[in-house]
Amino acid sequence: MIREIAVEQTWLLRRDGLNPGKPLPSAIDPRDAVEGARHLGWFEGDRLLGVGSISRHPLPLEPDAIAWFVRGMSVVHGQRSRGIGGQILDALIVHAAGRDPGGLAWCHARIPAAGFYRRHGFRLLDRIDLPEKGLRLRMTRPLVL
Repeated sequence: MIREIAVEQTWLLRRDGLNPGKPLPSAIDPRDAVEGARHLGWFEGDRLLGVGSISRHPLPLEPDAIAWFVRGMSVVHGQRSRGIGGQILDALIVHAAGRDPGGLAWCHARIPAAGFYRRHGFRLLDRIDLPEKGLRLRMTRPLVL
């Protein structure tokens, strides 16, 4: 079951899935505080198994485009490949498309996650080397339902 959660509820899963071994503050993103940011969690009973966030944020190569940045997608180890991340991502896209139909969603995908994003309509825009994070694929997709 997917439901909206407080950003603080995303931090542990983000840290464990995206920044293992780093301190919890490594999971905090300043874009979390942007007005309209949405944080979703996938629950099995009371257990939080996956998280994802989206907020309106300009796409660096297309600053005039209406764009929503997807980030912090993480699913508990041992629970991946169940469709949890895909359901969260789809719900985030529906949220953004409902506010800005015709806009774009974009992300910084890790190389192993590129196939996941492709399956959800994202296409490669470019490759970037992010400080402290390494090589990422900047990917975009239209906000259409």
